[in-house]
Amino acid sequence: MPSPVSTARRFSFGPFEADSHSGELRKNGAKIRLQAQPFQLLAMLLERPGELVTREEICQKLWSADTFVDFDRSLGVAVNKIREVLRDSAADPRYIETLPRKGYRFIAEVVSVPEIAPAVAPTLPLDSERGVNEPNRKKATSPRLIWAAVSVLLIIIVVSGLVAWRLFRKHPIDSIAVLPLASLSTDPSQQFLAFGVTDELTTNLAQIRSVRVSSHTSSTACSSTQKSASQMARCLGVDALVEGSVVRSGDRVRLTVQLIDAASDRHLWAQTYDSQLTDIITTQREVTRAIAASISAILTPQEQARLSQRHPMNPEVADLYFKGSYYLSKLDLDRAKETFSEATRLDPKSAESWAGLADALHHRAANGGGSADFVQARDAANKALEIDPSQAEALMVLGILSFSDWKPAESEAFFRRSIEARPSFAMAHMLFAVTLAHYGRREEAIQQAKLASALDPVSVLTNSMAWHVYFCARQYDEALRIILGVMEVDPTFGPAYGRLARSYDQKGEYAKAIDTRVRGRIAEGESAEKANRDVAELRAALASGGARGYWQRTLEILLRDRKPDARGGFSPIARCYMRLGKREEALQTLEKAYQLRDSRLILWLPAYEEFDPLRSDARFQKILHGLGIS
Repeated sequence: MPSPVSTARRFSFGPFEADSHSGELRKNGAKIRLQAQPFQLLAMLLERPGELVTREEICQKLWSADTFVDFDRSLGVAVNKIREVLRDSAADPRYIETLPRKGYRFIAEVVSVPEIAPAVAPTLPLDSERGVNEPNRKKATSPRLIWAAVSVLLIIIVVSGLVAWRLFRKHPIDSIAVLPLASLSTDPSQQFLAFGVTDELTTNLAQIRSVRVSSHTSSTACSSTQKSASQMARCLGVDALVEGSVVRSGDRVRLTVQLIDAASDRHLWAQTYDSQLTDIITTQREVTRAIAASISAILTPQEQARLSQRHPMNPEVADLYFKGSYYLSKLDLDRAKETFSEATRLDPKSAESWAGLADALHHRAANGGGSADFVQARDAANKALEIDPSQAEALMVLGILSFSDWKPAESEAFFRRSIEARPSFAMAHMLFAVTLAHYGRREEAIQQAKLASALDPVSVLTNSMAWHVYFCARQYDEALRIILGVMEVDPTFGPAYGRLARSYDQKGEYAKAIDTRVRGRIAEGESAEKANRDVAELRAALASGGARGYWQRTLEILLRDRKPDARGGFSPIARCYMRLGKREEALQTLEKAYQLRDSRLILWLPAYEEFDPLRSDARFQKILHGLGIS
């Protein structure tokens, strides 16, 4: 008998099995979802277990020069998705090891699973049988051959019908993503227009309650000319895609839009719109209504009225608004503030410009800005609402500002109004989740965080905030996994380092916490020499005194570096006191924070488990009550 034929197309590792031909990944026999590009990367690693697969090799095979997004971020997203389905960790990998600036290595044992193709030897009749039985064989087999042919024909007809039905039936479309509209202009400044039109169209669709809309950030990250519509839709978890182009000539704008059904890759609808730049917002509302009609989305009377309302805009203000939106998306907060401020100066009745200014100021305040930023953010948000009471971005800003002002009921009301106005507003869902988590409403917080992540699956900013939710819920391993995934996608994202260091502190991995703080300072532009020199005393304290030495030295550094007139930063000091068993000192520190209205007190008082022994104390209860936490 011939030997079995073996083909190495399947790979087994741990409880997983990957089929490189079908693109399927299974765990204990059950299929688990992994998008096409991350799977291709996983297959590359599995083909060379134990070897370094360089970034250059990955780029050459999986990315091309016409990819819309930068390679580093796309690669980080792909690796993060693989680790998520494998439940792997960048800090303590079981499967995929990162070699910084070089590439990746698959470190687990991989077994090639052979495909067995049994060879069947033909059975030949004996010469003596051939002559005797040939007439009877022909009589017996002829009807069987006829029925076999009929059966095969019927099967072909049925299968063809099923395929045709699947391809041409009307698919229910409940979710959608707007891919970055291409700018057909050779003028680089017109990229702001393409970005702004994409963002505004996404925002308009996100106001429709009956449709789930992927965020602009994630749609940009998942889009690529190298991917099919179905691949991009799987990356975003949506049923349909909107794509198109925009070109401007003087004050005339041509917008070409088409809707693609991801399941069949068919074009469901397409239209070209010519308008004046002054009517670009109105035109996008018209496009939104057309898309909603093409997917049979149900619009409420309020949604129909809003999308039917004309909204003329000064061309110069439109340029500034789109440019400000772009700067805000890049967290270029100074330029965003400056651009939105100029837009509101030219048109004080532009609600969206006031809302953008409020959002930029709120981000500045949250990232080390002064108290003036908080005040100005509130003023800008209120001005936006005077013009448009349903302005979702302004309502969101007031939600987070009310949280910082220790007004939980008011904060929740603003967030709910924001989400009511724009149900697919990922950032509003995530910030609402953060506030709920810090108030101790953990289950509701996790639910909101999951909604936000589904709407904005690959956003660094949105998903980094999910760390707060799981940290407050005392799910420290999940919080660590989330923040490591964020840093894999964007190692330059500064706020992630502080969150990662807190995670390591909470798990008692102090050496890693120190290293993380050093890396964070380097990422912010500090020299490696200075960053390491400044933590040398902390390393020495840990080496000589263990955990107690680490917390004692941390406390001394916090007190030493504190400015005499500082009105914040009390929670870390109180935390150190509790770690050192100094209960009274911790309470006094928290009482002082309360008296000075430390805005960050509300973040950490309910979150740190170090404060649990104080929760029955009347003095601590008084502070909680003042913060609005029952």
